[in-house]
Amino acid sequence: MPEPTALDTLRATLTAGSYEHRALTVVHRWYSGYETANRDPDHQGEIVTEDFTLHRPPQSGQPDVHGRQAYLDFFAAMDPAQANAHHLRSHAIEHTGPDTAQVTVTHDFETAGPAMNGSTLLQYDLQLVQHPAERLPRISICDLQVLARQDKPFTDALVENRVLAFVHYWCSLLEQPADSAEELRELLHPELAMTLPDGRVLHTFDEVAAWYAQAGELVDVSTHHVIDPVITPGEDGDHRLTVDFAWEGISRTGQPMTARTRHDWTLTDTGERYLRLKRFHVTALEPFTPVTAEEALAHHDAAR
Repeated sequence: MPEPTALDTLRATLTAGSYEHRALTVVHRWYSGYETANRDPDHQGEIVTEDFTLHRPPQSGQPDVHGRQAYLDFFAAMDPAQANAHHLRSHAIEHTGPDTAQVTVTHDFETAGPAMNGSTLLQYDLQLVQHPAERLPRISICDLQVLARQDKPFTDALVENRVLAFVHYWCSLLEQPADSAEELRELLHPELAMTLPDGRVLHTFDEVAAWYAQAGELVDVSTHHVIDPVITPGEDGDHRLTVDFAWEGISRTGQPMTARTRHDWTLTDTGERYLRLKRFHVTALEPFTPVTAEEALAHHDAAR
């Protein structure tokens, strides 16, 4: 069997990066599902399989949960007065099969309310299953481990996790474009103003769909590195995100490319599955540049 070329390695690396965004979308949606007072079992149910199993740590004194419906019954019965927060510390992804992966995350879990108050460093070992007809993988098994008890004050994380779920989902849609832009529709605010580097301003779904189709015609596969995100919550539900994206891609003609952009977004929380993009302004810090596969791989490694 011939040795993989640098272009082969780059393509595999970019494909793995796109999966990482899909997996992190699921993680941040899981977190935020527990953090909002208006918990939605339907939205939470979208990210677990029918045979989902939740393995709780022995010291919790609570039984494991078997089956999607049993989990959703537990989820729906949670006290909305109990506030929860999850602050992601680390994540690692190991692909265990063509449609499966193990994702290990560690996070600070903080809770405050009538049931209990406290902070714990937790580890989740998640088994993810990718259904071919769906964009996002689903969690089939969640193993919880308590790594350490902590003495930390409660710090709300709902806006942070809602914003990051949007960012990772948005990136996943751009990196491996679908034939249709329909999945973008629920992400766009009716008052959208999307300013592109060339000065064009997009306002409607049809305009965004045309831009999306054009990007899909030019780029075969790509990945974005989320660099130094700064999230500023707004009291009116409009949250500001400033972030840089380092980008590597392969064009439809097989040409490796790199770029770096700076983004300033306003995301509105309407209580739906995802926030909605209201304002979008992007500035090119490094233009889209043809490079060798080796240079693209070096750019990828430097950005991680």
